[in-house]
Amino acid sequence: MTKNGLAILTVEDNPSDLYLLEHMLRSSGLGVRQLHSAATIGEAYALLKGQEIDVVLLDLTLPDSFGIHSFIHLKPIVQRIPVIILTGLSDTNVALEAIKEGAQDYLVKGELTEGLLAKAIQYSMERKRNLENLRVSNERFNTVVKATNDAIWDWDIVTDKVFMVGDTYRQLFGYDIVNAYPPEDFWEGIIHPQDKERVLGKLSALIQEGLAIKWEDEYRLKKSNGEYAFVHDRGYIIYSAEHRPIRMIGAIQDITVRKRSEEIILASEEKYRQIFSKNPYPTWIFDLDTFRIVEVNDAAVEKYGFEKSEFYQLTLQDLYPAGEAELFMEGIKSPAPAVKVERKLWHHRNKSGGIITVEITPHRIDYFGRLCMQVIINDVTERVRLEKELALQHRLKQQQITEVVLGAQERERFELGQELHDNINQILATSKLYLDVAIEEREPRMELLTKSRNNIGMAIEEIRRLSKELITPSLNDLGLVQSIKELIRSIQMVKKMKIRLTISGLDENALQPEQKINIYRIIQEQLNNILKHAQASSVSIELNKQGEQICLRVEDDGKGFDPRVRRNGVGISNIMSRAELYNGRVEIDSSPGKGCRLEVILNSKALPEQA
Repeated sequence: MTKNGLAILTVEDNPSDLYLLEHMLRSSGLGVRQLHSAATIGEAYALLKGQEIDVVLLDLTLPDSFGIHSFIHLKPIVQRIPVIILTGLSDTNVALEAIKEGAQDYLVKGELTEGLLAKAIQYSMERKRNLENLRVSNERFNTVVKATNDAIWDWDIVTDKVFMVGDTYRQLFGYDIVNAYPPEDFWEGIIHPQDKERVLGKLSALIQEGLAIKWEDEYRLKKSNGEYAFVHDRGYIIYSAEHRPIRMIGAIQDITVRKRSEEIILASEEKYRQIFSKNPYPTWIFDLDTFRIVEVNDAAVEKYGFEKSEFYQLTLQDLYPAGEAELFMEGIKSPAPAVKVERKLWHHRNKSGGIITVEITPHRIDYFGRLCMQVIINDVTERVRLEKELALQHRLKQQQITEVVLGAQERERFELGQELHDNINQILATSKLYLDVAIEEREPRMELLTKSRNNIGMAIEEIRRLSKELITPSLNDLGLVQSIKELIRSIQMVKKMKIRLTISGLDENALQPEQKINIYRIIQEQLNNILKHAQASSVSIELNKQGEQICLRVEDDGKGFDPRVRRNGVGISNIMSRAELYNGRVEIDSSPGKGCRLEVILNSKALPEQA
């Protein structure tokens, strides 16, 4: 029924009967929304296809059809619509036949009243709705039976008869029992003799107690070919109003493959236990919830010094130094624990308190129903020590090479500076003097000679500037701080740029000459980089000493750059080389549009401490 009332179709060819019916329907209080009428089966069929109809009142005697055939013709299109047969006293047998075919009710025309008509329509609609729900429920049940691999059974406990639903029983066990009752005592006869007494006794006790609503068991069932299948049988018990068990519905699942797999797994577990115990690498298993060790092999006992019983009392926190246990636990909880754990060296404590360096290979496993982690330990303590010694020797050699190279560079720059200052500069100065005389004595070439003098003057200034950059500053005479100030002053003479210098805690007398030169050159190199590339308007230079470390920071507000992009210049490389010479490090913080911050940390000792 629609939310606005009923739509009723009356199939009647007698106008007076039709008028009487429609009058009764309107007066019945049923909430009729719309009345349709048809005089033939053909008209009724067309209306049913084009209109939404809630109830059909069907006369069996029509111009184009007669008797039960009138309903048979409409049956395909009224599967979900209740049909009430209208008949005379002589046609009640035909009406009953129509009900067998699917009609909901019949009414004798001569006995019709408004109340009887309304009640018949209401009952028919409710009956049709229940039948439709039952049809959908049965259809759903049959679909489930087809979709499952279980053999569904229905046991009437009162009559002691079992009905096998569908054909799954035949598919699983080979017996030709499809939607049928098997012979009496058939099920009991195919249970394995070693399982029969236990299974039947458990089921009988459960029924007699009348308390449980579920039953399940595993046993062996004989198939039609004589083989036995392992099955998991389970059922749901239905009780009467008096709480007596009257019915049980259940399903049998063939678990033969699973059982065979379990036997293989048991054999594999024994092999695994042998491999685990005899593994030459220390290995243990810990619970991922509690981090408590639940299994450990002999190699771990030997390496760490704990007895197995002592290991079982430990958690991960007991094996790691402070802080590392939390990092390890955080790593194994990540989506990819192997990546975070395997790529890191860890430290473990043995029973005597000694620290060993280890590599860890983790694997998540199911350990008797618990989610656990198995780890294999590789002791790399000696390897790490040797690698550190090798790295130190390599660094010392590199520092020696760098020192020689930088010394050669300084000598080369000094010789070049002397050549520019003592030779080329004197020649250019003499040329300027000759040109001055020519300007005074020969008026016609005045303009050309004036330009020549200016150009030569500019060349002299440029050569003088280059000479000052190439010749190692006389730090012994001026001192490091004063030399830096002179460098800043010379830059500001040719470039309008604000440079702020801050120096604190630095004792020049405690520094070696080579250290002073390297500090000066690093500052000079970075200022040159800023002048050439940064387009900066201000620069901040901070130089201070903290303990054994000399800290230098040069920061500008220029256009910045991406440090990850490879650059062709050697300025930064030279700075890094000079820093490494004194066991230092260089950090660069820059990005496009945000300037650059260069930090250099130097060890105030001439050579790094021996490891």
